[in-house]
Amino acid sequence: MAATAPIRCDGKVTWMAFEPESYEHQLQEKTSAMRSLFGAVLAGVEVQVFPSMPAHFRQRARFAMCRFDGVLKFALFDKDAPRVAVDRFPVASREINELMPRLLAAVASSEALSTGLEACHFLGTQTGDMLVSLIYGEPMHSDWRAAAEAMRAELSLPALLGRAKGTRVVLDRDSVDETYALHDGRRLTYRQVEGSFSNPSAAMCEKTLDWLCESARLIAAERARRGGGAAPAQSLLLELYSGNGNHTVALATHFSHVLAVEIDRRLCAAAEHNLASNGVRNATVLAADSGRFCRSLLRKLDRGAKEAAAGRTAAPPDAALGGREEPTQPAAEAAAPSANPTTRWLEEARGRTDVILVDPPRCGLDADTLRLVSYFDHVLYISCNPEALLDNLQRGGLLQTHAVVRSAIFDHFAYTPHLECAVLLRRRTLCE
Repeated sequence: MAATAPIRCDGKVTWMAFEPESYEHQLQEKTSAMRSLFGAVLAGVEVQVFPSMPAHFRQRARFAMCRFDGVLKFALFDKDAPRVAVDRFPVASREINELMPRLLAAVASSEALSTGLEACHFLGTQTGDMLVSLIYGEPMHSDWRAAAEAMRAELSLPALLGRAKGTRVVLDRDSVDETYALHDGRRLTYRQVEGSFSNPSAAMCEKTLDWLCESARLIAAERARRGGGAAPAQSLLLELYSGNGNHTVALATHFSHVLAVEIDRRLCAAAEHNLASNGVRNATVLAADSGRFCRSLLRKLDRGAKEAAAGRTAAPPDAALGGREEPTQPAAEAAAPSANPTTRWLEEARGRTDVILVDPPRCGLDADTLRLVSYFDHVLYISCNPEALLDNLQRGGLLQTHAVVRSAIFDHFAYTPHLECAVLLRRRTLCE
């Protein structure tokens, strides 16, 4: 722990303007800026805007721990340093705000808990589950476990853990279980693991899942229309950057099979748990690097396209895609005949490229992934960086093959300049 200067104790930071009375105005400015940025790309396309709650909308909060004038405080980073002391954090959930002063008092009064403490992370849920992580910059005190157990009992904490370099002490568990209620009546449960990504705004996540499910229904309706009203076989979904199965679990009911690709093994394990706990039997998780997977699949699709152009029937998929992809097997699929989930998905696809869902990092999609995406009839693209999305659409060439037919803005990051957005793209030949 260290004091930093200059010190502010008013809770204000340069990267967030928490002014609930002006929230609607701030959101309007952000959405106007996005519409202006996209210009003709969204001409004639309805852009649905999903606002955040004005306060207490985050189930996750992370603070530095510093001493200001000798007093231990939660601190927010500003300009790359923990400069701003806070006693509360009104964008975080009520449960986190109620716990903050009690936890701070307990930690500050304990030498075993406060020595070397550099950060405190809260991970909560809409249903009251809570995990607190205490992060240390030096070896944890020899009495840490006993002190932590006592504090956990005193504060009635569901779960608590401590981390230092090379050390991780877990009291009870390192995850929380969240429940999302969707408009279609389903209640889905998700395991969210400490240290791995999960959506910080549960209410906004529910809105995103509802939008994705509605998009899937529209895709099915469009396929039925093209089939002359006859009910076509359900589409296949390929999902890249699938995380803990957040989208996979909700969308699986709308597809005959889903292949979800994720590189983080902890997230893959959480996704398997989430699929099984929600009774999803038609989705498979593949632990693989997305870039390597895309290149492998591209080779097969390119070969099939060349064979089709030459008037030959495309050969069925090979036994495996190659590379270093390592399939993980959900409990619900343990008895499946094929050991390789990628092979099962490709065999079922038989050259079909129905729907792909991508939720990339802020940098957007790379060239190989963009080329893979262009093979699919329908593209669901979730973006935490509208500028990267626009670049992928324009310079990346997606608008040459696809048209935006649906769009949405999700204000996950209220009071900041950031927006999350989504588009549904349809192959242009299907729009005629």
